[in-house]
Amino acid sequence: MKIFIEQTDKRLPPCWEDINWRDVEKNVSRLQERIYRATERQEWKKVRSLQKLLVRAMSNKLLAIRQVTQENKGKNTPGVDGKVYDSPEARMALSQEDLSFAGYKPQPVRRIYIPKSNGKQRPLGIPTMKDRIMQAIVKSAMEPEWEARFEANSYGFRPGRSCMDAIEQIHTTLSQKGSSPWILDADISGCFDNIAHEPLLARIPVFDTVVRRWLKAGVIELGHYNKTGKGTPQGGVISPLLANIALDGMERLFGCETSNGQPIPPRQRSGQNKGISLIRYADDFVVSAPTREVLLDYVLPRLKQFMAERGLRLNETKTRIVHRAEGFNFLGFTIRRYKNVLLATPQKEKVQHHLGEIKTLLDANKQAETEQIVKMLNPIIRGWANYYRHCSAKATFGFVAHRIWEMTWQWAKRRHPNKSRKWVRKRYFKSVANRNWVFGTATSTLLNPVHTPITRHIKVRGRSSPYNPELRDYWGKRTKRFVGRQTFSWLRLQVLQVQEYRCGQCGMLFKPNQDIVMHHIIRRAAGGSDRAENRIALHSYCHHQFHQRHGYKVLKA
Repeated sequence: MKIFIEQTDKRLPPCWEDINWRDVEKNVSRLQERIYRATERQEWKKVRSLQKLLVRAMSNKLLAIRQVTQENKGKNTPGVDGKVYDSPEARMALSQEDLSFAGYKPQPVRRIYIPKSNGKQRPLGIPTMKDRIMQAIVKSAMEPEWEARFEANSYGFRPGRSCMDAIEQIHTTLSQKGSSPWILDADISGCFDNIAHEPLLARIPVFDTVVRRWLKAGVIELGHYNKTGKGTPQGGVISPLLANIALDGMERLFGCETSNGQPIPPRQRSGQNKGISLIRYADDFVVSAPTREVLLDYVLPRLKQFMAERGLRLNETKTRIVHRAEGFNFLGFTIRRYKNVLLATPQKEKVQHHLGEIKTLLDANKQAETEQIVKMLNPIIRGWANYYRHCSAKATFGFVAHRIWEMTWQWAKRRHPNKSRKWVRKRYFKSVANRNWVFGTATSTLLNPVHTPITRHIKVRGRSSPYNPELRDYWGKRTKRFVGRQTFSWLRLQVLQVQEYRCGQCGMLFKPNQDIVMHHIIRRAAGGSDRAENRIALHSYCHHQFHQRHGYKVLKA
């Protein structure tokens, strides 16, 4: 059944598995592109009308339910009401509830803490599932507008942008001939927890009432209710967008754009802004300037005033001024200029943390089977190596590979104190494809980070956004390339290439970091093979939907 975007259309398919997700996504995408275009033309009345239409659209509500209850990592994490919607029936019942904002009042968030790398704890605020769905509905309407307004060198928590875009931009900025050599490496102290509400709400003319209710909903910690006078809870679907809205304008402080939004390179700016470049990823940012005095006397005062107007301040312990020859750390990378070459390498502390994680796992599994150890370590090694594969990491990969060999050798020797080294080597280390001393079994071997190819990351172009209808081909090619790079199985890559990186059921492009399931066309129980010809790549939710329609029914999916 086709679902149309109509303000008054209340029709729903009879079951969750009958929803046509291709039509749903196209309906939402079409309205988001119209919002983006209207924002570029500064047709603000039209923008508001389209946003109100989108939050009332049934397609948008269904998409928000799917995102929160099936796709997000926190899909099984309840709020203060203890509710999760982990079955098709529960999601269908939720879609039939009144998901409008008339009389809507959110519940308080549930406070939990997660450890930080420096030993401290990061507070998270977990809204209820229904509140997260309502936030996703509003976010889908607000994000296209702000994607047309955000600055070019803002990379955190934005669709189609990543850490490597920020690192690549820093590398480009600092390696150019005549570029500014002095760096302000800055960090905002408790950004999410201290954003002032009123300046933020003043920038949100349409949904300010419902956003205010989310911000003022309060926190429940250990059974006690506390009011929230500032900050936006980390854990909310809309919180990253609100943080970016609050920090938008930081780059424009230093003349990065003309009045009509055209970029101005640092060397072409006038006055005190000449040579100044700001690159931001969420609440971490770096500023380059021609001299140390410019950073101290001009950049820092302007930034502090900007922060104060939003209830924020710089973290003095993490903010410092350095020369690029001295180097600085940003997003887990060390960026430093050696004579005439600027290099980005893995940060030493991150390397040690990675090795410590592997050592802890080996110590906690001294009696585990070799194949089990390989199965646990490979995702850790692969994920870490792939994060750093776009920088100058070859030497670091070699060091890490050697330390991993030492740790696995000690782990193997400890298990057999009365056996010879030759016997231990023969049992736990194999020779595979001209490689010696490969830890594992005949069917499963440990990954070596040295074999991760170092490739150049292609940075996102300027202020480009996935919501811009004129750039569909650009984002389609970019998405396919990213999904291909994230695919490590040759069989899976073959299937994706045949399907042109589209889901075999809904026909929509796979997105980076999206859960992809390899479905057997003929079941293995019925004699089907594991070869590519008998496989089809599906979204995880499309895979569940297929089995709800054909074959077995699942209680939770």
